[in-house]
Amino acid sequence: MHINYKTRGISLIEKLEEIYSTFGYCMNTLHSYEFPGSSGMEKMEGIMRMFRSCRDTLAGEKIVAAEDYGNGLYGLPKSDVLKFFMEQGSVVIRPSGTEPKLKIYISVTAKNRETAGAEEQKITAQLEEMLAPFRE
Repeated sequence: MHINYKTRGISLIEKLEEIYSTFGYCMNTLHSYEFPGSSGMEKMEGIMRMFRSCRDTLAGEKIVAAEDYGNGLYGLPKSDVLKFFMEQGSVVIRPSGTEPKLKIYISVTAKNRETAGAEEQKITAQLEEMLAPFRE
């Protein structure tokens, strides 16, 4: 069923704002970090060990739940992936299996784009601080 909002006097932007006010604004970002050289894979293994030790907080946010795909979950095969659920969103961390890269996916839900962006930047800054010793 196609709804023509224009004939109802509602613009697309107004409808999006209505959706955001009802459900919140969801921001998803991807951050990729390279660890070149012969020690790159070892550094990423150390990073994953560090993140696996996080129990209560991550990037200054309270961890509500965590999933480690290392033993396989939900019928999926084993994978070196961690997912942390926080009150405002989630963080997924996974190393590349073929190159010395670590990928971090951040999802934040907030009342609007500005608030979501500020929260995402705060989480990113905290995660980069955690990664700093491995990037030297």
